[in-house]
This record gives sequence, C-alpha cells and structure tokens, in this order.
Amino acid sequence: MRHIQKRNEPQSLTQWRAAQQNDPNFGYDLIEADLRREIRQALVTEQGGLCAYTGRRIDETSCHIEHPKPQAHCVNGEDVSYSNMLARVPAPNAPGLPYGAHKKGSWPHTIEESLFVSPLRPGREERFSFTLNGEIKANDLPDTAVTETIARLGLNHKLIQQLRKAAIEATLGIRGRGQASLDLHRARARLHGLTAAEQNRSPLEPFCFVLKQALQKHIIRVEAIRQSKRVLR
Repeated sequence: MRHIQKRNEPQSLTQWRAAQQNDPNFGYDLIEADLRREIRQALVTEQGGLCAYTGRRIDETSCHIEHPKPQAHCVNGEDVSYSNMLARVPAPNAPGLPYGAHKKGSWPHTIEESLFVSPLRPGREERFSFTLNGEIKANDLPDTAVTETIARLGLNHKLIQQLRKAAIEATLGIRGRGQASLDLHRARARLHGLTAAEQNRSPLEPFCFVLKQALQKHIIRVEAIRQSKRVLR
C-alpha cells in the first residue's frame, strides 16, 4: 500500500455539491454517471494509475470510487467529499474480488478507525513489508493495525500475492528457485527510475512500492556480499 497525496477536487464536483446541498437526500447516491466518471478520471491521475490498496493498474473504466471512511458510517456529506474518495479495482458493477475494496466492505466502523492503515495518511508504506514470494506483512511486529488491515482487505489472498510475486521475480531476474540475476548497477538505476516517477507524479508501474522495497533489499544484499569478498582478500 502506498501513500496517496490528495490534490484539488474537480471543479464540477464542487459545483454539484453547492447545487445539491439543500436536497433532503443529499449524498453520494445522487451523483450522476457522467460526474462519477469525471471523478474517477481525477482519482486515477492523482494515484498515478494504480489502485492504492493493491497496486494493480487502473484507468477510469476499470475502477470504482471507494470511500476509505465507508458510506455506511459517513455523516454530514462525508460521502461526497473528495478527500474521502479513492479509485479502486474493480470497475463499477463488476463481480466482486476476494481482496481490496470489495473485501473491505463497510469496515472500519468509527470505533475501529485506529485499526485501518489508510493510504491517505503519510508514513504508511514503511509499515508494510513484502517477501520475495509476494507475501505482505507488518514491518515491525507486533503492529495490530497493519495485521488487521491486511486481513480485512485480503491482501494476502493467493491471487494478488501471485501478481506481486511475478512482478518481483521479473524485476530481480529470479527464475525458479535461483538467486536474483539483476546486477548492482541496473538495480540502482531501476530503483532510481521508480522513485523519480513518483516524484514527478508520472504514471506509475504496477506494484511499484513492492518493487522499490525488493530492489532496496537486493541492493543491500549484493553490497554486503561484495564487502565480505573484500574482507576475505
């Protein structure tokens, strides 16, 4: 999961909210399809083309609008606040997935908000750790909120774990049960490219936050091996 820095909301949403705020049924369900599509486009751009819960590639046709604070628990127009909107897989009205926003459902309730590691709050990436087989876990144990978030979002479901594993293996040059073949120079260049894309707010590579961590660990390992060989000489 990566941190999402919110930008300014679409002006059309601001105008819609001003026009509809006195409606007795004021809320997300009143937003028409065209405006929802425009909101999805803005969210996809804001998120670098990735679902922040899973890291999968998305565009405005393959995602839906998710409320980190669930609609069921929203009050006073929170469900039409752009600050409470994120783009997530799958597309609107698509069959539910066993991980991500559909798995999360109406969690967390207000009394459980401290257990949800939201991508809207900075410092979240550092709390998650990924293994070479694509498993996600708490970086520091115990971290009850991370463990609960992983379980509630199904982030270790075999389908999404396999996608992360494939991305890691392709990046590090791992084949079968062998060691990574990516050399130190290319590893550093690859890591720099992923970091630069985030800083430039460019379209991001799927699972980039997973790959950055895998590359960092790989670089540390290769440097340690080099250092040990120098000592033995």
